[in-house]
Amino acid sequence: MLFIFSLRRYILEINLDRIIEQFNLMSNVGIDSNGGITRLALSQEDKEARDLLVSWMKNVGLSIRVDDVGNIYGRREGSVSDAKPIVLGSHLDSIEDSGQFDGVMGILAALEVVRVLNDYSIKTKRPIEIVNFTNEEGIRFKNLMTGSGVLSQDYDIESVYNEKDAHGKTFLDELKAINYLGKKEHRLLEAKAFVELHIEQGPILDSEKISIGAVEGTLGANWLQVKVVGEESNSGPTPMYVRKDPLISTAKLILEINKLVKEIGERAIITIGDVKVKPGNINTVPGEVTFLVDVRGENEKENNLGVELVIEKLKTIAKEYEVQIEFKTLRSAEPAVFSPEIVDTIFSAADKLGYSVKRMVSGAGHNSSFMNNICPTAMIFVPSVDGKSHNPKELTRWTDIEKGANTLLYTTLNLMT
Repeated sequence: MLFIFSLRRYILEINLDRIIEQFNLMSNVGIDSNGGITRLALSQEDKEARDLLVSWMKNVGLSIRVDDVGNIYGRREGSVSDAKPIVLGSHLDSIEDSGQFDGVMGILAALEVVRVLNDYSIKTKRPIEIVNFTNEEGIRFKNLMTGSGVLSQDYDIESVYNEKDAHGKTFLDELKAINYLGKKEHRLLEAKAFVELHIEQGPILDSEKISIGAVEGTLGANWLQVKVVGEESNSGPTPMYVRKDPLISTAKLILEINKLVKEIGERAIITIGDVKVKPGNINTVPGEVTFLVDVRGENEKENNLGVELVIEKLKTIAKEYEVQIEFKTLRSAEPAVFSPEIVDTIFSAADKLGYSVKRMVSGAGHNSSFMNNICPTAMIFVPSVDGKSHNPKELTRWTDIEKGANTLLYTTLNLMT
């Protein structure tokens, strides 16, 4: 039941200037000459961003702890000390040459929620915890969303510790190097709710001129690695009609696989990437092509159907072009269905604040996907201008960030019962 608005609507609101000030400071960490951000997990840039966050957490009176995978927690106590906390947060790490808004806005909006409560000396019933998750992006170390995945026990901590980056450095060594190896007993084990504010990273909200997305879940994802093997030969003496060229069959595969989305579901997505041709010489008919296929569906049925259809198409075209095809699953993640109660709370908060709001599903995975296995979870999306993300042109309008942060504030208050 929403009760805060009748008492507080015209009193409590976030201070956008404070968010912008901290955003500008954080954006200087790992920035390049093109305005892109590179803060790979457990790098010195990541450490600098973490140190800045910890200083801000301390400034607003939060108690700090770090767990054994490097997740940082800032806790504001409630009036009932043993009550399960409301947890807010996101991530500070980035891909290479990324945008400035991804992940960061969820952290800064959460900090502003605490500042507003401090401004008005409001003591909430439940504690509030802000968390920065380790290695959300999975670029330097390949386990996506490592921090939340360890909490949900989807990842084994010893396997995580032994993972190596491209230079042979282990996750554990680098966690120690930046001085963010904490204790297992500091892990978040339970919560009343987890809410993550995040930029949409897609074009839906911006194109429909909607300010807030009440996110009902995330698409499932299956990643396949496909190898197409033909016959390598000298291009000059080898007539076209006798060639078994795996690149030609791969081109046909890519076209045909993308057509499958119509058979899977309205929200289904298929993406082809990382195409490699061997030997890659101008005067050699290729002998081998490898590529990756990302299949995403809105539910488990769509997910499984998508994979089945892709594999069936691979086999059909292999026979047609007389090539051999091998494939293996690199990753399989089930769709996440978020808490309907929290989604309703987000929707109602935005609606009562007078903001345009839409129920939607996230096409990307987030820490919320793993947190959903620990406690009731949902997400707040704010628009990405032109749908751009993971590049320096990533942008969300400040007016929408203000609306998103206010929605987070009132969602948090209304989850306190």
